[in-house]
Amino acid sequence: SAQNRWLMVNDQLEQEKADHYILNYQINQQNRTFRIEAYYKKYRDLVKFQTGSVYQPVAYSNSGDGYARGFDIFWRDNRSLPGVDYWISYSYLDTRRDYQDFPQAASPAFASRHNLSIVYKHFIPDIKSQVGFTYTYASGRPYNDPNEESFMAGRTPVYMDLSGNLSYLMRQNIIVHLSATNLLGRNHLFGYEYAAVADQNGLFPGRAIRPAAKRFLFLGVFITFSREAVLNQLPNL
Repeated sequence: SAQNRWLMVNDQLEQEKADHYILNYQINQQNRTFRIEAYYKKYRDLVKFQTGSVYQPVAYSNSGDGYARGFDIFWRDNRSLPGVDYWISYSYLDTRRDYQDFPQAASPAFASRHNLSIVYKHFIPDIKSQVGFTYTYASGRPYNDPNEESFMAGRTPVYMDLSGNLSYLMRQNIIVHLSATNLLGRNHLFGYEYAAVADQNGLFPGRAIRPAAKRFLFLGVFITFSREAVLNQLPNL
């Protein structure tokens, strides 16, 4: 739908529209799940506006369009290995949009074509603890460098992260949880942002967008209140 900040400038804008076509197959059997889904989305009446004229109502229109197509695959198994629950998910996305201030149809900056996630959790009854690891991969996302002729032709480096966590079941309803991201210490780069005005050399200065810290640590206690006092959040950690 048209965002409020655009409607404040031009209240005649129509709602953005999308047609969704989805084909899904899923099977659940003996604590195993397999799911595959393919989709196609057609966007129409997307809001477009002219760069430098964001406060002029005539600069806005519903002339944008676009599409998104791809598929998702998911596999989960908490039966094959004793005390182990793991799942693997992969998604493929192909999308282009001609909207907002885009001069032509292009992949938006948030669109990563390939995404992979692997989650592994192992409960160890002898020490009432659960150890988990998560691996995440995302292919490079597009960004626009105003110093280049082609629009949205830049690509960020691939994103890879290995995170770990440890949960201790202090009581049936009390869990002490420790987690850490980016165990491998990679220098993540999310994109670039550039100045709106060129410098004396005719170039637009830019800077890399990185996380505030290379690694994040979390230590917390989860307490579940219930009548039976046996429920906990361990399956969700």
